[in-house]
Amino acid sequence: MKLKGKVAIVTGAASGIGQATARRFVSEGAKVVGYDVDDAGLAALKQEQPSVHTRTGDVADSRSAKQVAEEVFAEFGRLDILVNSAGITARTVDSNADLETRWDAVMQVNAKGTLIMSEAAVAAMRESGGGSIVNLSSVMGLVGYPTALPFSDGFNPYPHSKGAVAQITRDMGVRLAKEGIRVNAVCPGFVYTALTENVTGNEEVHKTMKSLHPLGRMGKAEEVAAVIAFLASDDASFVVGATWTVDGGYTAQ
Repeated sequence: MKLKGKVAIVTGAASGIGQATARRFVSEGAKVVGYDVDDAGLAALKQEQPSVHTRTGDVADSRSAKQVAEEVFAEFGRLDILVNSAGITARTVDSNADLETRWDAVMQVNAKGTLIMSEAAVAAMRESGGGSIVNLSSVMGLVGYPTALPFSDGFNPYPHSKGAVAQITRDMGVRLAKEGIRVNAVCPGFVYTALTENVTGNEEVHKTMKSLHPLGRMGKAEEVAAVIAFLASDDASFVVGATWTVDGGYTAQ
C-alpha cells in the first residue's frame, strides 16, 4: 500500500481516469477526496467506495479551489497529493459554438483549472512539509492530431490545452522541487472514457484509433491510474517535471 496515510484530492473523480485514480488510491491506502462538478457521478463513486470523501466544485473557480484545499487540510491536518484529472474536449462543448467560445471553454477547464487547483493545493502542501502533484496531459499535448482521424482541422483547442498542461508541469516542477513538492504529468494515448465514447461508436474511427497504438488497442483508465499512483508515491521520489507517456507506444513511433 504505497499511499498509506497520504491525503489526496483527485479532480474529475466522477468519471474516467479521475474515477479510476480515486479507486486505485483507496486500494493503496490513501484518504481520498473526489472533486468534480458532477454531483451524480460523485454520488455513484461514493456508493461504490464509501471511504471516499466528495466535494462538488469547479476547478477553474479560484474560490472553490481554495475552499476545497483549505477544507481538506482542516479536516485531515495535511494534503499530500493532488491529481489534476478534470478535463473536457471540444466535443463536449456546444457544437454550434464558434472557435473562440470552444477554445475558451476547453482552456478554462484543462489549463486554467490545472493552474488554479495547483496553486490552492501548494499552499496546503507547504504546511504539510511537501507533496506530489500529478497533472493529466495527453499525447496530444506532445504531438498533433494524426491526419487519419477527423478530430481536428488545426484549430482544436484540446491539444493546445494539453500542451499547456505539459509546460505548466515542467515550470512548476523545477520551481517547487526545492520545497519538497514534486510535479509530474501523465500523457495517455487514446483511452476508453466518457470523453471518447462519442467517437469509438464509429466503427471505422474506432478501428483507426486502435491501430495507431503499437499494442494494437486503446488503453484502460485503470492502466493510467496505476502510473499516476506511482508518480504520486514516494517510489517516484526522484521524478520531477516529467511527462510520462502511457500510450501503448503511440509517441515512440
